[in-house]
Amino acid sequence: METFQHVNTPGEFARNRLLYGLIGGRDAPKGAFLYTRDYYPAYEIMLVTKGQGAFKHANRWIDVVEGDCVLHDMRLPHAYRTEDQDPFEMDYLVFDGADMEHYWPKLFGGASCVVLQALPRANPAQRLLAELIGAMADDAASELAQSVLLYELLLEVCRLKQELGASPQAGHGAEPEALKRAKAHIDAHYLDVEDVAELASVAALSLYHFIRQFKKQYGVTPKEYVLLKRVRHAKRLLANTSLSVGETGQRSGFSSYNAFLHAFLRIEKASPRDFRKSLRRS
Repeated sequence: METFQHVNTPGEFARNRLLYGLIGGRDAPKGAFLYTRDYYPAYEIMLVTKGQGAFKHANRWIDVVEGDCVLHDMRLPHAYRTEDQDPFEMDYLVFDGADMEHYWPKLFGGASCVVLQALPRANPAQRLLAELIGAMADDAASELAQSVLLYELLLEVCRLKQELGASPQAGHGAEPEALKRAKAHIDAHYLDVEDVAELASVAALSLYHFIRQFKKQYGVTPKEYVLLKRVRHAKRLLANTSLSVGETGQRSGFSSYNAFLHAFLRIEKASPRDFRKSLRRS
């Protein structure tokens, strides 16, 4: 089948209250293909419908074949690769939502990438994904209806994960306990983390070894991961409160306005003020 793509621009209500699709469609490379991306401010679900290839999350490559489903946080480095023979085709949806930062760990724990292997044909997740992609192409489809479908899809992936016993980074070994402990500490205390030495202590590793191993496992340094969490928190405040930009930075764990502005610009490619304005455009 041919490649196609639908792009959606959610309204203010959807951005502030709902889950919403941003880009959805089908990717069908004709031969060898490699695409890498360091960061994108959203999540993605993709379902391989034909062929085979590989997907990279953080610094780990995962082999994927027909029937595999991948759900991941695109804020971490990722890549897609196919070979000349039998390149995979996939249906995909890039999405986000005001509550995703809190909704995601409730469904998938501390995993930033979930792989479900060898799903049966015509499974509910495939049907829901197809409906969502179709709704993005339908100007008459309401944002609320799309949000409901997206909630259903995430719940179905969660159910399948529990039923099939899927694990993050399937096929590439367990996440080291020391790093898992430090990452969980960041997830719980990112607003208050003072320095990387504190995190190395939680992991019970030397500072240099901790930074190197964290980057190897997750694709970003501990400091970069903390900043990603803080900027994500700031985006929620900018979208859902009337706090000034300066107050938002303070409540998001930044020591100064300049530190907040620099981190926000680097990660979101826009200033906090411009980000807030973009939410309020019709």
